[in-house]
Amino acid sequence: MKRLLALLVIFAALPAYAVTYKWVDKKGTISFTEDLGNVPPEYRKKVIILDADVPTGPEVTEIDESKGKTSAKGAESAKEATADGDKKAILYGGKDEKAWRKDFGRLKADLRAAEDQAEQLRGRLNDTSKMSRTEYLSIQSSLKNVELRVQDLKTKLSALDEAANKAGVPAGARE
Repeated sequence: MKRLLALLVIFAALPAYAVTYKWVDKKGTISFTEDLGNVPPEYRKKVIILDADVPTGPEVTEIDESKGKTSAKGAESAKEATADGDKKAILYGGKDEKAWRKDFGRLKADLRAAEDQAEQLRGRLNDTSKMSRTEYLSIQSSLKNVELRVQDLKTKLSALDEAANKAGVPAGARE
């Protein structure tokens, strides 16, 4: 019975994704938020993303006071942005090519890992001769959860691909 409970606890625990942003102001006060829009503009370049293994955070609307224009990052397709007037980077939907590549890489790696986990669970279900009924049911339940995760990741990858199409991201950044 204890084994069953331990297995259920291990397999039932699904990861919860949340991005937390941390920054330190001029007075040395450490602040945290889950919304990048709550970070004061002067600290956004120095923000630290906690739990960076999760998908990127929300879009941020910034006002360029020198030109008096408002731009929503993520809303525009390819555009050039200047960082301190020195370098020019091409942005696609508010993110550069490196960020897109990272997003695609992370999602594809998560998908491969989930598919591998599902395959391992299916393999365990093939030999049930030395398995109790409760262990069998626990593995079946775990397999169902992993298959749902695979479907969710495929949906997210499809949505990311669609967003990349709208932003005009080159095919090389989708690998």
